[in-house]
Parts: sequence; C-alpha cells; structure tokens
Amino acid sequence: MTPGDPVVRDGLAVYRLGHGEPMFLMPGPHRFQRPGLPAANALIDGLAGLGRTVVTFDPPGSGASRRPARLGMAEMHDCTDEALRATGVAGPVDAMGHSMGGLALLSYALERPGRVRRMVLVGTGSGGRAYREAPGALWNRTHPRFVRMALLGSVHMLLRRLGSERILINFVTRESYVDQQRADPAPVTFTDWLRPAAGRADWHRMARKLDYTTRLGELDLPVLLMCGRHDPQFPPSCSAELAAAIRRSELIFFERSGHYPFIEQAPPFWAAVGEFLAAPA
Repeated sequence: MTPGDPVVRDGLAVYRLGHGEPMFLMPGPHRFQRPGLPAANALIDGLAGLGRTVVTFDPPGSGASRRPARLGMAEMHDCTDEALRATGVAGPVDAMGHSMGGLALLSYALERPGRVRRMVLVGTGSGGRAYREAPGALWNRTHPRFVRMALLGSVHMLLRRLGSERILINFVTRESYVDQQRADPAPVTFTDWLRPAAGRADWHRMARKLDYTTRLGELDLPVLLMCGRHDPQFPPSCSAELAAAIRRSELIFFERSGHYPFIEQAPPFWAAVGEFLAAPA
C-alpha cells in the first residue's frame, strides 16, 4: 500500500490507511519509522492485509507534521489522543508498536487505562535500561560493533546533518537483519551533508532515562509480544522480561529474524498477529 496524504490538524499529520476495523500503529518517536519508509510500510501493508484500517501520525518535528517537537512521552500520548479523535476512533482500540514505537505504546497503555483494547509489541522492552544493558544489544559496551556504532552516533550528534543521520541509520538497520541483503539503506548524497538532520535523534537521550519495569503489573489487557531471536536493538531478554511481568501476555520468538520479523519471517508473523486479533478481547 502506498501511504496516502495525511490530514494535518493543528500542525499534526494524521494518517488513516486501508479499510476495516481501526488499528492504531504507534510511530517511532525518533522518526526513524513512519509512513513512506520501508519498515513502516511493511507494518501498514501487513495490517491492511488483515482487513484493518491503520491509524498513525508523524511525530512533531518530522514528516508532514509542522508543530515543534517537545521530545517526551507526554507528547506521544497527546498526539495519540489527537490522532484517534481526528479519525473518529472513540472506544478502546487495538494497537501495535515496533521498537521505540512499542515502548511509546507500552507507556500509553499504562497512562491511558482502557484506551487500548489489546496490543502487539514487536522488538521492544521496558525502557532505556532494558536495551542498554541487555546482552547482545548494540548499545551494550560488550557488543563487537558498539565502538563503531558509538563513533557514528557521536559524529552525528556533532554534525547533525542529514548525511550523518542516514549513515547512522543505515548502519543500525543493516546490523538489525539476519539477512543483511534485506536491508534497504537510504542513499547518501553530497547535498545531504548540507541539509540539517531530518530526525528526532535527541529522543534517545531522553529514552535512556525511561524504565517501566515496576509498572508492568498494572497492565490488564491481552498483549502479544513478538521478537526476533537475533534482535540487536531490543534483544530477546527484553521481551522475556515483559512476558514475565505482564499477566495476560503471550511471547513468540522468530528464530531466523533480527529486529524486523515482520519482514524476515512475514508469513508466520502475520499469521500469529491475525490469530491474536481474531480471538475475543
């Protein structure tokens, strides 16, 4: 599915894509995943294939949104409420979040009890401590690629150019696939070094402080947890921690996937999501 034009209200770009029962897709707060990018399109296509209408938005300061970014969970919560109101979704809604989008969705479900009917969390965890300390995480100092990743991140934070942002994203994306041929790196041109970064990379500084570990027991809704066995961003231990603490949760690992099981093992992934959504809430 090719994402349609969003409706922009008060500077927030909101998308309604597909036909059928609404399904809210929490975007990545750092802007690395939004309609028009490969991973987000794969999620939108998969949900549309299950007969769902996908509701999502561009976080402020990214995409077609024109309001300035505040960079906090409260911003993501408020934008989610606005997107649901703008698309006429009044009652509890099924929702999905991947990676940092999953972390934002987890936070939303905790802060807005009753607004999420059931949710699918893909390759995510309980907060910054979870992904920084997890064995096998790119952000863990013991990871063999940590030094290179940290160097690219430092260069980007210094330059804040679109070129440095794309190089960093391309590196992390390649490392996040078992089959790196599936990665779809963004081209980096000379003019990209003349343009400011397009993302919200400062989100990561804020996210490091987040930790919802002690609140996971508050969740009282069906939760499907899905994780690639070789995920270097939110490794399997992050999803296992969620599964151990969330009462009504189910955890599925994908043995031949990294951070994108909905791409690397799409048929079993979407079959599991379809079965979960077809069950009584």
